[in-house]
Amino acid sequence: MPPIINYLKDKRVAILGFGKEGKSTYSYIRRYLPKQPLTIADQQPIHDSLTYVDLVIGEDYQKLDGYDVIMKSPGIVMHETYAPGVLDSQTNLFLKYYGKQTIGITGTKGKSTTASLLYHIIKENQRKCVLLGNIGKPAFDALDQLDEDTIVVYELSCHQLEFAHYAPHYGVLLNIFEEHLDHYGSFERYVAAKEQIWRNQSETDHLIIEKSLIKSEIAAQCFSASMQDEASDLYAQENSVSLMGEHFVIDSAATALLGHHNRYDIAIDLYLAHCLGIAYQDALAALVTFAPLAHRLQYIGEYHGITWYDDSISTVCETTIQALQGLKHVDTLLLGGMDRGIDYTPLTSYLNEHPIANIIVMYESGETLAKQLCVPYTKVKDLETAVTLAKRITKPKGIVLLSPAAASYGHFRNFEDRGDQFQQLLKQSVK
Repeated sequence: MPPIINYLKDKRVAILGFGKEGKSTYSYIRRYLPKQPLTIADQQPIHDSLTYVDLVIGEDYQKLDGYDVIMKSPGIVMHETYAPGVLDSQTNLFLKYYGKQTIGITGTKGKSTTASLLYHIIKENQRKCVLLGNIGKPAFDALDQLDEDTIVVYELSCHQLEFAHYAPHYGVLLNIFEEHLDHYGSFERYVAAKEQIWRNQSETDHLIIEKSLIKSEIAAQCFSASMQDEASDLYAQENSVSLMGEHFVIDSAATALLGHHNRYDIAIDLYLAHCLGIAYQDALAALVTFAPLAHRLQYIGEYHGITWYDDSISTVCETTIQALQGLKHVDTLLLGGMDRGIDYTPLTSYLNEHPIANIIVMYESGETLAKQLCVPYTKVKDLETAVTLAKRITKPKGIVLLSPAAASYGHFRNFEDRGDQFQQLLKQSVK
């Protein structure tokens, strides 16, 4: 019997939250324990066909007493406290039993690309590997694919790390910017959640961490990474990377990943691949066949004689700045979305010092940005209006970039939906 099932067997188990991960937890338990009683708690009604299940539905769904294990889904803001050791999660149990074969990757931005690229490099070099976590695949969905030789690449969100008490053997902390302040209430609480990736490591584990985030209490074997600091163990330059004293040119023809920030991700992945026994040159060769993920500085095409890029993933100032630096010659920038209270000074200062011909701001954060901009801008109500205006004012052969520096919620389901609608607006406009 799998170790996680052995742990859960004959316990009073509640599944807190019945989204993608909650359903994955239920399915995995049912596969091995078809008649063990379970409780499922969710704020919204549940219409799935379930067996041997008690439901707790509504505003008081977190009031769960008398359980041995409460399997929390990521993203749920906790309003209740439970006895020590009761609150658990897929991430925590996975790292407890499989952490020694796991590479965990977190950061405010770049984690999906870094995890996906590393998975691609490992697979291209004929090694057994699974990619799971925040990338869209719950950890329990991969359990039946694992053996002791399987390398696990685990993209870890702050929500998955927040209540974890175990750690991956290789941990990566790419960066930390202001994000998810609506969930955590303060930047300090958000940082504390991210730091769980190294706080639970031992002296025999390994950590790659952005240099400015290193603290004296880090216990793991620590390697510093930087986008600019040449004194770091791993660092990126415009068209090259340096890894523990070895220097490699990354020809622009060798990868579709644009921008200095992606060179940083590449540097980290090349080093991790090297730690797994993959030669640098073999890892570099795999870059050629890697397709960038959607909505991440994604080239959409030419419409109306204008080049369009979709960077809907951008929800913080730093990623919009990186996108502008990566493309270099943007004529029209589309900004704005849900305002979560982040400080927009880094972005507005950059735009004030590096003028763009056309800046279009929209939604609530567009109002905030407008108050801080000292250069011309146009304020519109929504994305559709912004696209219509961009078509009219962008010069022929110019570049339009959607890089909102804001969350999508309240106007779109998620950043993917925002990017999809952006692309659909372009395609509809040429029919």
